[in-house]
Amino acid sequence: MQNILNVTTKEANEVQLDINLANANYTVNGHAIESVTMYVDSDCLGDLAVNWKYDESDADGYVESTMLLMRNTGSDDNVTQTMGQFYWDNCFTATLVQILLDAGFSTSAANDVCTSEWGMQDEGRASYDANLIGEEMLAAHNLVYEDA
Repeated sequence: MQNILNVTTKEANEVQLDINLANANYTVNGHAIESVTMYVDSDCLGDLAVNWKYDESDADGYVESTMLLMRNTGSDDNVTQTMGQFYWDNCFTATLVQILLDAGFSTSAANDVCTSEWGMQDEGRASYDANLIGEEMLAAHNLVYEDA
């Protein structure tokens, strides 16, 4: 098991999580998972991102939504399918929990992680809510989240 300090860096009151997974051979819908990242500071708990290898050709065939500003969930392109596997099917959630446990986060914090709203998804990036992970990142560096 790693220690949270091994996967985070601190500058002033800002802490950045960066778990490199480039050599871990994780994939979702044929896309290599490259890293898990998150930014937090004493005023902000950002979203946790699972970053996956994206190629512009993966969006070939994307059909833009005419009613919504967010990505059209009904499109059948590779990017939308991949996002759906992360978001709707939770195909990476159990693996992500184990990655976080291996990085030194508590069981309760790792199990509290859940996919974020669909609008937070992006090509090459799946978004998760992870407030307890953020609080543990800060605590590892003797910082505290100051909820306004």
